Amino acid sequence: MQSITFERVSNHATYTHFIEMNGDIIALTNLEKRQTRVGVVFGEEFPNDYQRLAIAHLANVATSLDPTVELVFKEGTSPFPGNITTKHPFADLCST
Repeated sequence: MQSITFERVSNHATYTHFIEMNGDIIALTNLEKRQTRVGVVFGEEFPNDYQRLAIAHLANVATSLDPTVELVFKEGTSPFPGNITTKHPFADLCST
């Protein structure tokens, strides 16, 4: 795998995976394709916490298969929210 790209769903036919609003991951193929495209179904402006966990999980799986894989987060799909408080579930992932 060379890259895994996360983006808002636009044309359903172009994605290999989907992340639903409840965080469910729907895989139409495996992660061994050269380019994996993950469509994130947005209900609001940004992904919710369930979707962020699913995005982080897929990114983790992809990098464990190939540590050189390029991760691309488009259109607000980053699993790391802008304002992370110390009690946020992602705080431990963003600490230095």
